[in-house]
Amino acid sequence: MLLGDAARLMPPVGEGANMALLDGAVLGLALAAHSDDFPSAVKEYEREMFEHTSAAAGMSARIQELLTSPDASRRMLEFFQPG
Repeated sequence: MLLGDAARLMPPVGEGANMALLDGAVLGLALAAHSDDFPSAVKEYEREMFEHTSAAAGMSARIQELLTSPDASRRMLEFFQPG
């Protein structure tokens, strides 16, 4: 079983620590809910991990693309503009 950055391949744009903390919480809840059935707890954890990771992975890929684009400074400024 993998947790945190080891459980997913994403660009290094700042989501790894957040995902690792969430993984720990989700795994802890799954183990508490299935204290007598470790395989079921792991299955529940993995199901939830893949659900919350897919959105973060998409966002990370978009941010990496933005940061590595030729006009990154302009795009970052636009990113932080309200509206």
